[in-house]
Amino acid sequence: MIQTEPLVAWLREAGPYIEQFRGKTFVVLLSDADRSEVTLSRLAEDLVLLNALGVRLVLVQSTRHGIDTYISCRGDQSAYHGNRRITDAPLLAAVTNLVGEFRTQFRGLFMRAQHRNHAHSALVSGSFVTAKPLGVHEGVDHKFTGSVRRVDAEAIRAQLDLGAVVYLDHLAHSPAGQLYNLASEEVAADTAIALRADKLILLGQTPACLAADGSAVSELALPQLPEIRALQPAEMQRRLNAAERAVRGGVARGHVLDASADGAILTELMTASGTGTMLTALPVAVIREARADDLAGLLHLLAPLEAEGALVQRSRDKLEQEIRHFSVCEQDGRILGSAALYPLDSNNAELAALAVDPDKSKQAIGSRLLDHITVIAQSQGVQTLFVLTTQAPDWFRERGFEPVTVDALPENRQALYNYQRNSLILRKTL
Repeated sequence: MIQTEPLVAWLREAGPYIEQFRGKTFVVLLSDADRSEVTLSRLAEDLVLLNALGVRLVLVQSTRHGIDTYISCRGDQSAYHGNRRITDAPLLAAVTNLVGEFRTQFRGLFMRAQHRNHAHSALVSGSFVTAKPLGVHEGVDHKFTGSVRRVDAEAIRAQLDLGAVVYLDHLAHSPAGQLYNLASEEVAADTAIALRADKLILLGQTPACLAADGSAVSELALPQLPEIRALQPAEMQRRLNAAERAVRGGVARGHVLDASADGAILTELMTASGTGTMLTALPVAVIREARADDLAGLLHLLAPLEAEGALVQRSRDKLEQEIRHFSVCEQDGRILGSAALYPLDSNNAELAALAVDPDKSKQAIGSRLLDHITVIAQSQGVQTLFVLTTQAPDWFRERGFEPVTVDALPENRQALYNYQRNSLILRKTL
């Protein structure tokens, strides 16, 4: 029997994203890290679904792992100059065969997914990318290794306008008719930039960036990138470089995901928590003062915590009356966190209703909200900030709050203290 609750919850969460993505252009780098039929079939199903939901898709094939395996099986080693693999004539012939094999395999699985889902979009290939030779650098001849000269964005858009899915690989001819081997990450990034795409999605061996403590990094802004990138393996660094190139070129967001994870693209794009690492120019989750039109989102966020007893219950009317005290963390029109600042007297204030969407609990939104409220309190001349909590005293103590008794509260707040609720009281001098 199907477990309906997780499925229904996922559909409800995905709903706003489905509407938001309709008509948007996504460029997806297909990795050959896992070429099993099961994995590629599931990926094809997800891509067909996205296209059916109105997403304009450009797929870019990579055979980097196949090339590495081919060279290793021959007992050879790739010749590199910097991060560029040097492609001689025999290797170019092998790469051409690998590209053809992957294309044939994927086309078959994509067609099967279309037929199963009654979809009719064509998978279109063509000479959409023009190459140029890298030539000789620092005395090293790169032979048949090239880079992107031009992406024919107009021709690609014409196919997308017809409802087609465009399929590119990393082999491209120069204007002189010579075939060159390009870096697939570069092709994907430059295509996304040329199309002014909304997203660049880069599939690969590893699911997400890891911080120094080993925890997954789900969101990155460009200023944070150098420090995090230095901690990653070479394969992830290549994808991050491509994501950075795209974001600096005007693409709104870059995503790095695990190619072998079932449903990685869908869960990354259509849930608040995601499954990989998203790169943006600036932090996506914005903290701002709450507005009247945030009421529905606030009620949805606070209701489960109120039901658990972690927060004091507030009716819709009371929340509406007190909205001026609230700040919210918003991402893609969704309220992911809240905090309120209630003045107690000229020197003291209370932090209340600090809540974070459970899917975002590991992303420091709570700390950002606390910092935001602290800045507001200081600007209002508040010298002492109180918080009453039943479930998170240690979290606040880690951030400089110290336990106190009811007697430490200003008299007007002592009179309202709920002894039945028996909240722990903590205080921080600003």
